[in-house]
Formats: sequence, C-alpha cells, structure tokens
Amino acid sequence: MSLEINNEDLETWRAKVAEYGNRVWESHNLAELKIFLSNLQQTILNSKINDDLKLAVNLKRFPNLGQFLADLCNSNDIVLNSEIYDLVMRCVLLWSVKNPTNAFEEKSTSWARTQIRKTVSYYKQEDPCSTLAHTVGCNPDQYNSESCNKISKEISVKLQDLPPYTWDNIAGMMLPCRSMSCEALRALSLRCVPLLKVPGSHHIIESLLACHASDSTMEPLHPGFLDAVIESQCNAYSDGQCSIELSYHCQTALWNRYLPALEREVISLVKTLIKRQPWLSREHAVTLINSRFLPLACLENPTIYAAVDNIFQAFVENTQGSPDVLRIMDYFSQALLQCSNDHTAQKKSSSICHMYPLQYRSLVNLLLISPQGLSIQSCCLHLRHIDNILDEITNNFSQHQMNQQEMYDLWLILIKWPTWYYKAIEMILIADWNQKPPGLEMICWLNYPLHSEKHDCLKKIMTSLGGSLRQLVKQSNFLMTDLKDAVLLANQNADCSHVMNVIQPMCQMFVMYSKEGCKVLQHIVGLALQKKGDANVTQQLQFLVDAVELMYHLNGYSKSVPSSHIIVKQLQDLKKTCLDNILSAGDRDRTLLRWQTDQILQSCGFAERCLQKWSVNK
Repeated sequence: MSLEINNEDLETWRAKVAEYGNRVWESHNLAELKIFLSNLQQTILNSKINDDLKLAVNLKRFPNLGQFLADLCNSNDIVLNSEIYDLVMRCVLLWSVKNPTNAFEEKSTSWARTQIRKTVSYYKQEDPCSTLAHTVGCNPDQYNSESCNKISKEISVKLQDLPPYTWDNIAGMMLPCRSMSCEALRALSLRCVPLLKVPGSHHIIESLLACHASDSTMEPLHPGFLDAVIESQCNAYSDGQCSIELSYHCQTALWNRYLPALEREVISLVKTLIKRQPWLSREHAVTLINSRFLPLACLENPTIYAAVDNIFQAFVENTQGSPDVLRIMDYFSQALLQCSNDHTAQKKSSSICHMYPLQYRSLVNLLLISPQGLSIQSCCLHLRHIDNILDEITNNFSQHQMNQQEMYDLWLILIKWPTWYYKAIEMILIADWNQKPPGLEMICWLNYPLHSEKHDCLKKIMTSLGGSLRQLVKQSNFLMTDLKDAVLLANQNADCSHVMNVIQPMCQMFVMYSKEGCKVLQHIVGLALQKKGDANVTQQLQFLVDAVELMYHLNGYSKSVPSSHIIVKQLQDLKKTCLDNILSAGDRDRTLLRWQTDQILQSCGFAERCLQKWSVNK
C-alpha cells in the first residue's frame, strides 16, 4: 500500500540528495529512497485530474520535482542501482508527452528525453565500440587498451617535440628545459590521470616530468597527477613491484620537483623495514634500499640527499631516537657507501664527505673507512684518530666555541655511521690496551652527546667492564657469576643510565669470541636484556642471529670465530625448539608465536652461512 506524498516530503528528500552529491550512498538510505520514489510515482498517477491538465497541476503541486529528478540522474550511485534507476526513469517519463500541443509540453518532453540520454552511459552497453573494434580485428577490451596506449604515446611524442633547451637570463646560458605555460601543463597533466592506469603510461609520465612552466615559478603539474604517480609506487619496497615501472631518471625528476613523493618513498622504506620485513639481514636490507636507486639519486643530487637527511632527522626526533629508526639510518648509510664505491657511480657522483660541513669532513672520512680486513692494531690506531677529533670538539664545546645545535648535528653524523662505534666495543674485548681502551670518546659521544660531564663516569665504567670481560673471554672455563657481577656492577651507576646501550652489543661480541659463552647463552641474553630470569628461546635465537650479523658487518669473512661449530649447533637447536613450541602451543598463541618465529627464521640462513665460513678459517 502506497502513501500519499506531499511537497514537504519531496523537499526533505531533495535536500538529502543535494547533500549526498556524488558521494557513495549508504544501503539503508537507498532502500528508503526506493520506497519514496515508488510512493511518489503512485501519488502522481493516482491524482484524479484530466490527463491534459495533469502535467501542469503536478508541477504546481511539486514545483521542484524536476530539479529533484535531475539531481538523481546526476548521481552515479543512483544510476548504477538498477531498481532505483528504473523508478527514477518512470518518474521522468511522467514529464514526457507523446504528442505535445503547446510550448510547455514540448519543453517538458525535451527535458525528459535529455535526462534519459544523459543517464544512458557508455558502460551500460554490453559491447561498447564493438562495431569499430571488430572492424579493425580485435575485441573491445583490446581496442580500448590500444587506443589509450596510442593516445598516451602521441601525447608523449608531442611533448618531446618541444625545444629541449631554453635560454636562462639569470644563468646566462642554455639550460635543458621543455617549457609550456603553467595553465596548459596543469590542465594536460590532470587530463592524463586516467591514462596512468594503461600499460605503457610511463612514457607520458617521463615526458610531463621533463616539462617546466615558462611563465610561473609554481609547480605546474596538477597535484592529482603527481599523487597518482606516487600512488603507483606505494608497493615498491613491500611487494618488489609497482603498477607503473619508472626509470631512474624519471624517479629522480619526481623526487627533485615534488617533495611529497620523496617523503612517501622514505616512509614506505621505513614501514617495510619495521613492520613488513623486520627480519631482513643487513645485507638484504641494503640490497632492498639500493633496488630503488634512492642512494644513487642522493649522491648525484645533493638537494635530494639534504631532503632525505631531514626526513630521517624528523623520524629520530619524533620517535625519540627509536632503535629501529637508528638501525634503518645505519642501513641507508651503508647503501649510500656501497653505491659510492661502485665503479659506475664513482664516475658521476660526488664524494659523500662533501655533503657535510667543512669542519666535520675529516671525521666523516674516518667513519667511511670499512674496518673489514684491517688488523687489530690498525683498528685501534684508527679509533685513536677518531677519539682525538672528538676530544678536540668536546674541548671546543666546553670553551663555548660550539653551540648545542652543532653538537647535535655531529651526533647525527655519528649515528648515521655507527660501524666504528661497534668496532670500539669489539676492541675493548679483544685488543691489548693498558690504561685506556681505544674508541672510548666515540662510545661516550654516541650515548651522551650534550652531557660531556658524564663522559668521565662512562669511561671509568667501560674501562672496568672491558677489563673484566677481556679476562673472561680468554678463559676456556669461566664462572657465570663473574660475568654477572661485572655487568651488574657496571649497570648500578645511576649517572650513566645509557650503559646498557653498550652492554648488549658487548655481550653479543662476548658470545662470538668466548669458547664457552654459547653454553650459557640464556643467562647472557638475560643479562643483556636486563631480565630478572633467563631469556626465552625466541629471545636467545634473535640475540644469536643479531650477534652473527654484527660480527659479519665488522669483519666480513676474514675473522675466525673460535666456537663457530658450537654456535651453529646452538642455532639449529634453538630453531628446532621454536618450531616445537609453535606445534605444542594452543590455537590462540600459535599465530603470535608463528609470526614472531617466522621473522627470525628468515635471518637464520644467512647467519648459518657466515658461521660455516668462519669455521673454515680456523
């Protein structure tokens, strides 16, 4: 049974349709609209008026009915809903007169036919352009794809026909530039957004990114176009593929001219290495970073490097120096160094040290040298040089020749290149030193950059701890209580709360160099992680994998690890125990355990290969 509709009801629905516009309609609102349109149709049809007068009377009764129906015809959700679309068309047809007798009826009939033509769109046909497609010998989908591809290529060719060089009055020389008016470039780039979904669209992207506005200093390409290009690259790190493959020069052009693209690139990298693939070894992480050529772009374009550096600094500040962020910065620095050492990159890229202020370049040069392959004596001498530079800087700061911002900038340099920091910790364990271990200044600087008054305290703790552990690492049999007492004594000083930042990597090195350390792994990991009891199996496995990767990063395959065969067996036993725990766990805990274990097991293969090669060096 239908309800009588009045003009007030119509106005309520007209306001609701206008508010929705082209937004997606909710299902319950569509259901209510369907009922309203059905009642509206019946109200008009049931009116007891002469057919000749019905149109004029209903228009007087519902003065905004035409506007209401026109708004519905402009809504994609309404047109795509077959049942509601049918009701709308029935209401529209009430405005059509088969044989118009006056101007009013002719106008209303013309309006009704316009609404029908407007809503019968391309996608409603089962086989659009089928006649033309079959004429040229292909199906409609192929025809659409080929047509769009051809349009894309033709636009690209016409853009490339623009003069590649233009005279720059400021520079006084010809500069590479394809110039168009800002308005034309903005309109063209916006119209090209749908073409980005077509295979081969990289041609038009490269051509548009090579264009610049001749009459404006503003970015001429439409933000919608640039955002669509960025969106096509969002899965580059996580899935290893993009919806549009861009060349290196195209990526560099995008990063150079549109900062959000560079920000999205770095954020995507950080998300991948923290959330999606946190188990990646250093070697694989560096390979992943270099796969997108961002380090090469930084070397060839100092402005890109400065922007990336600022983005990482923002991460450090907003996460209060999160270990994950510092780890990724370390990986990125290694990727940058690897790229710089590459023969092809060396020809065209500037030196890394030239990207830093002049007063820090001597320090950066020392930090860039890899410790792999160097003898213990050479490493100690190198660390002494670094200590001398940092000691001089500390004295300048105490004499007010450096401000806190300069000290903070220096700390950022040290955390970007922390290899020699870990090498200093290793040297405390294995090098021959009498009164002062090498690298103490660097250890103090990384942990207390703006508190030089705490350096003396930390130096005393590290000298005492290093002396105790150095004696224990040489013993074939040592008491766990001696190791525990040495670590707890170092950790008791409240003035040096950051000493645990040094104890964890030192314990990892202790396990690698000690003949018996692996046998009491659960106790050592508990000490390193500041746990009250022993560490669980997952924590032991993660600790051991991290220790192997750190050892490889510092020494490559050149070192021999005394107990490598024992560590391999321990690694395999821990893996087996982790898998057994997953099988024996309840349904609730199994998913979490599997996720945690899978992350670590991904890195175990690399650790085992390192240990096997070290065992050959014995």
